[in-house]
Amino acid sequence: MKTSLRSLALIASFASLLGACSAEPGVAPVASAELPAPKAAPSSAEKAPVEKKPLTETKFGAPITAGDSTTLASLVAAPTKFAGQTVKTEGVVKAVCKSAGCWMEIGDESGRAHIKMAGHSFYVPKNCDGHRAVVQGKVKEGAPQNECGAKDGCGGEDNGALAKLEIEASGVEFLD
Repeated sequence: MKTSLRSLALIASFASLLGACSAEPGVAPVASAELPAPKAAPSSAEKAPVEKKPLTETKFGAPITAGDSTTLASLVAAPTKFAGQTVKTEGVVKAVCKSAGCWMEIGDESGRAHIKMAGHSFYVPKNCDGHRAVVQGKVKEGAPQNECGAKDGCGGEDNGALAKLEIEASGVEFLD
């Protein structure tokens, strides 16, 4: 539960008043100004980077054969333009299915893409968070059908940045 700084200050003031009422004669209560200032919660920009765990394998599904890469920014900006097309793109893994590795989300500063492994024909490592991935697959039409639930960590920790684009991957390759 997050507590605001103002709430903490009010609680400290109230506790100080209560301490004054119940203090033994000759014992001064602690003033709220003497309490250490609470630390503010880190913003999403200040969050520590995800510690990358080494991967034993780096290639999953079919080999990536598409020549030119389409930037994630282009795909996120106009997903309907690419609907039904097979594309190759890349980004950093922001979230992954912790149950089986049947989906992941890749992203960069331009946005995110929800990646499903084509027909569950392959899975990615459940510890691939933070790795850079190249994905080849078909861009799905419409909003992502994120059938995964909160129990699977869909959307990662930053749920405000859910993907607006879905790709059904035929192949995934991790670059680092």
